[in-house]
Amino acid sequence: MKRVIGLLLLWLLPVLLARADGDGGVTLRGVVTDSEGSPLPGASVWVEGSTLGVSTDARGEFLLTLEKPERQMLRVSFTGYKPLEYVWDGTPRAPLRFRLEKAELALEEVVVTGTRTPRLLKEAPILTRVLSREEIERVNPLDFQDLLESVLPGLQFGMAHGSNLPALSFQGVAGGYVLFLVDGERLAGEGAGGNVDFSRIDLDDIARVEVVKGPMSTLYGSQAMGGVVNIITRDAESPLRVALSTRWGTRDEMKHAASLGIKAGAFSSYTSLAYRSRHAYTVRDRRGAVTETHTPDTVIRDTLLPSRLSVPGYEILQGAQRFGYDFGGGWKAKLSASGYANRLRDPYAHATVQKVFSTYTLHPQIDYASDRHRLTASYLFDDYGKRERYTDGAPSRKIFRDLVQTARLNYTLFAGRHTLTAGAEADAQRMEHYWFNNGNDTSFSQRNYVLYLQEEWKPADRLDLVAGVRSDVHSAYGFHASPKVSAMLRLGDFALRGSYGMGFRIPTLKELHAEYDMGGLGAFMIYGNPDLKPETSHQGTLSLEYARGAFNASASAYHTVMRHAIGLTLAPDGKNQIYYNAPRGRKSGVDLLLQVRPADGLSLRAAYAYVNSHDRVDGYNLSAFRPHSLTYAIAYVRPVGATVLSASFDGRWLSAADVWNKKSEEVYQMHRNAPFSSLDLNLAARFPRGFRLILGIDNLLNARSPNVSADPSLIPQRGIGFTGTLSYHFTKH
Repeated sequence: MKRVIGLLLLWLLPVLLARADGDGGVTLRGVVTDSEGSPLPGASVWVEGSTLGVSTDARGEFLLTLEKPERQMLRVSFTGYKPLEYVWDGTPRAPLRFRLEKAELALEEVVVTGTRTPRLLKEAPILTRVLSREEIERVNPLDFQDLLESVLPGLQFGMAHGSNLPALSFQGVAGGYVLFLVDGERLAGEGAGGNVDFSRIDLDDIARVEVVKGPMSTLYGSQAMGGVVNIITRDAESPLRVALSTRWGTRDEMKHAASLGIKAGAFSSYTSLAYRSRHAYTVRDRRGAVTETHTPDTVIRDTLLPSRLSVPGYEILQGAQRFGYDFGGGWKAKLSASGYANRLRDPYAHATVQKVFSTYTLHPQIDYASDRHRLTASYLFDDYGKRERYTDGAPSRKIFRDLVQTARLNYTLFAGRHTLTAGAEADAQRMEHYWFNNGNDTSFSQRNYVLYLQEEWKPADRLDLVAGVRSDVHSAYGFHASPKVSAMLRLGDFALRGSYGMGFRIPTLKELHAEYDMGGLGAFMIYGNPDLKPETSHQGTLSLEYARGAFNASASAYHTVMRHAIGLTLAPDGKNQIYYNAPRGRKSGVDLLLQVRPADGLSLRAAYAYVNSHDRVDGYNLSAFRPHSLTYAIAYVRPVGATVLSASFDGRWLSAADVWNKKSEEVYQMHRNAPFSSLDLNLAARFPRGFRLILGIDNLLNARSPNVSADPSLIPQRGIGFTGTLSYHFTKH
């Protein structure tokens, strides 16, 4: 930690110098309203090319203190409205008044993941996909997994072998290659198969979700070869906000949530609580899977007997508390804490063991911002664990613990057309795992120190360039640098983006140190490999976007080359399994997106993804990832008196895939994953005084996989389900 303290002092020096020169300041006063003159509390007013800004109060008013009375470009924005630019000439004057008009598309959303500085989505040089709060409420999903499946093509949730918990694949790579963040901090622990525990994420606590595909983020982690998913949580934006909601479903599911936001002067507080549950269920094959086995001499076709697959249920209680305080003079502090407990419901009534997942997190942060400088110092403590509880009264047993601590210092300097971001991190991880020493209380630890530097340069009004490098110094693997570069050229209504990023993933502690009797019956062991090399990747991305009025379309293509990819293979003894490095792998794909509002109140969205995993051995495709996927939505909103009615269809389609498995030398077996299509319908009414009712039909087409037990790329569907959600929101401006 001495290194971290030294870096903190080093980076504080520019800020202290900036404050010494900060005399001669001026305060701007103003108000932000909608086109009808109603105040917009929580609107953002900031100085272009900096993070110096404020939010409006309950009356839509703001006070913005600038260090020097000189010419400045101000940006005014509010979610769902077109942003406004205003050039202040540096002379004091009467209070400023800004009127914002409704936006036609979500391109006016402000995003931060690619650069850590606020950018409008359409102006972000790093291609970013945003799931807004409005979109989340329209889809009305039960959990975070349902949300991602509904809106992101190229993403698949299946069942992890053994635990039958959700396992993610994204752009043809496993979920462990996707970095999940909450307010810029990564989640500790794993649910199953190297994936994070997606149940930790409370949908009612989300303001928006930002997705950056591929290893393009210098500022958040080179290990994100598949991409970064940054979940931005809600905060207090008005003097008082109370929200209550309850949801019931015919498929043995329910959810209840409550939140309280308070903003009083310089102090703010946001509290959220949620409870949700779902019963376990079992789905049977409609017919036996057809297999095809190829040997050097013959082809054997067979039909397996129909089987079944059981999905665990859950009972989850979680809560979060966030405090904020504005000290004035550019200094602010935040403190976030959260807790989560999930008791799995086993599908078998005779089960004598219950698994309980739990975590608690602490995240303090201090910010300083001026016209030209911003400094953020933060610390994360995330303690995630799993226990086994026994129904016969025996003491519970800890089987997993992942303790992650991260200290970070981030500094940004704004200098005209240049924005420089530099930072340092110190990461420490200690893990106890039932895969270590076959569950005999063994733990391992690792440390990683990071320095990153990113330069954003605007050489011309239509051209943006971003270049950066992230350097890791690992306790076992030493130094490694990962460069990134992105560019965006705007030509009228077109935006051309290109990016290159190098990924770097250190083997997990489980991949290094596993020693586990799979199944506990002595059939075979899974061994870690301390000689594993880190994985590296190189990805190039090119995209073209067109936006005009209510029409937006984009197309992007990417190609990734991976070296030393880590996987499981047969050990030399021919019986057990061991982690190993594959010499080389490739992934490539195409993404298409279309959004349009052809009439008042009507919106259409369609997104398509093609993924080529290039996972062929001896001419056989060993990838279980479906190459083609499509998501689409049709939404209509219509005011009727004081009530606002809406209807939305959200659909998803996955192509078929022939999946081959290598059974032995020169022997391969294939089974087919049938195509899959689902459609959800939600009818909503927003009444006066803050009440909203949503009636939904999940899986309207009654889609089910014919061979669910042999298809690891889908969460088993149970047929048509009906849901009802009632919510109440009270806001005091």
